[in-house]
Amino acid sequence: MKHWTSFKNVSENKFKSLTIQQCWGFQIQKNTKWNVGLSTDEINKMETEFGFEFPNDYVHMLESINGFNTPHISIDPEGNEPDEFERRCYQYPNDLNKTQWLIDEVNQYKNFAIVCLNESSFNTSSIEGFVPLYGHRALVVLQDKTKSPVLSIWGNDIIVFGKSLLDYWCNELELNIQCIKP
Repeated sequence: MKHWTSFKNVSENKFKSLTIQQCWGFQIQKNTKWNVGLSTDEINKMETEFGFEFPNDYVHMLESINGFNTPHISIDPEGNEPDEFERRCYQYPNDLNKTQWLIDEVNQYKNFAIVCLNESSFNTSSIEGFVPLYGHRALVVLQDKTKSPVLSIWGNDIIVFGKSLLDYWCNELELNIQCIKP
C-alpha cells in the first residue's frame, strides 16, 4: 500500500504543472487530484458487483485512490466546437454502469486478449474477469491475485499496456516507475 501513497504523491505533483495541449483527445487538467480511496466494505461490495475477488494490488490501490476529482477536458484545436468534459479515469462504484461497454468489448474479443496475454507469459486459463480502469484500459483479473496485468482494448486491437497495475499507471501517466518508492 505504501507504493500507492508514493504513486499518488508523484502523480499529483506532475498534475500541478500540466498544460492543455492544442490537440484532439481528452486530457488531464492542471491540479487534478486523486479521490480518496474506498473502505474495505465498499471494496467488498464492488467485488460482489463484479462477481470476483480483485487482485491484491488493485485492492491496495482502491484503499488509497479512486479516480480523479476533476473530469478530463477535450478541446477542438480548430476552435469550432466547445470544450467537452468527461470522467475518463473511472471512479467506483459510481461508474459501474458506465464501464459495462468495455467489459462487453473485451469479452467479445477475448480470443485476441488471450493471445497477447499468453505472449506476455500470463496463465490465461485462469481469467476471472476484467475491471475497466481508464478510457479503454482494463485490469485483467486472474485466479493468481498477485498478478495484475492491464490491457488496452480498441476492438480487436488489444495489447498488454502494463504487466502490473503500477507498471500500467506509470505508462499511462508517463511517470518513472523508479520514482515510486515501495
